[in-house]
Amino acid sequence: MRSIRCTLVFSLLALISSSILAAPAATVKSAMLEPGKHHLSILIKAPNQSTNIPITVVTGLMPGPKLLVLAGIHGAEYSPIRASQQFGIELDPEKIKGSVVIVHIANLPAFRGRSIYTSPADGLNLNRVFPGNASGSLSQRIAFFLTNDIYPLMDAVLDVHSGDGNEDLEPAWTGYYAKAGSAEVVEQSKALAFAFGFKHVVPFEWEFSQREEAIWAGSAAVAMGIPAIDVECGGMGVPEAEAIDAIVMGFRRTLGHLGMTNETFRAPNTQKIIYDRKSVKSPNDGSWISLKKAGDLVKSGELLGVLTDWHGRTLFEARSPKDGLLLLRLSAPPVHKGETLFIVASTQSVD
Repeated sequence: MRSIRCTLVFSLLALISSSILAAPAATVKSAMLEPGKHHLSILIKAPNQSTNIPITVVTGLMPGPKLLVLAGIHGAEYSPIRASQQFGIELDPEKIKGSVVIVHIANLPAFRGRSIYTSPADGLNLNRVFPGNASGSLSQRIAFFLTNDIYPLMDAVLDVHSGDGNEDLEPAWTGYYAKAGSAEVVEQSKALAFAFGFKHVVPFEWEFSQREEAIWAGSAAVAMGIPAIDVECGGMGVPEAEAIDAIVMGFRRTLGHLGMTNETFRAPNTQKIIYDRKSVKSPNDGSWISLKKAGDLVKSGELLGVLTDWHGRTLFEARSPKDGLLLLRLSAPPVHKGETLFIVASTQSVD
């Protein structure tokens, strides 16, 4: 009997000890105060709905900058999600200064639903509802949590995307808001965009006069005075190793740029600005036949694809609006009226 009691006591103590050791920090903020690696699952609740946001917080032994890596805003953009997971596993808190907060899948309902563009929870595009609404739908509450509970803690934000599950995107690029935010934020964002190491950079021309107009995840950070960039790499619902590795390398380069690690990297031999992006949208619902690949050079007036009705009869011949680089194309047949079929852009080498 005594041995049974002892066994139960030791088992209980072991269970308590294990629970204490395994218990995650309650909030992102508290995890950032404690050196080490913390795996959090943040509950977001709306009427009759809820979701969790998986987050890894890696806090170094020494103080330093605070970086947010934000992936999975769109649930079918798999390369950034996988890259964020790989990065979270690889990061060593003993080798960084400051904190890296990694939101692996911001939009878990869309990820689980294999949904492009929007969330099956409420039909909204999470990247169009920032800065969010504490009393709104599930997507609006996710955006509100990010902008109110995480963004204020950060010194820089990387909003990481790819072409969506039905989009072919090539080449990879980073983008920064060239006309929004203070001059200091613009310069810091520009530096982040080039430091990430991709060969192509897009200076966004969008402006917003008030925070409520900053409806994209990256723009919401800029509107709050936080340097931020968009990252675009991969697409078509395929988590390709090449894209994942390129994104992870960009994360590492960013840490070096911010002085969070001792790693140094050479700049790419040539970097180019992408500008004058022109899109062609579908005039009807229908079935899309793409004739080119993203990354192709095209000529003005060149036939890039055909939209047909459900019987296969041609409704619309989609031609390039200019000479340039086919930056993005719709790769899957189903298309709704008003959706982007492709984007053609110009490029210019950076001196």
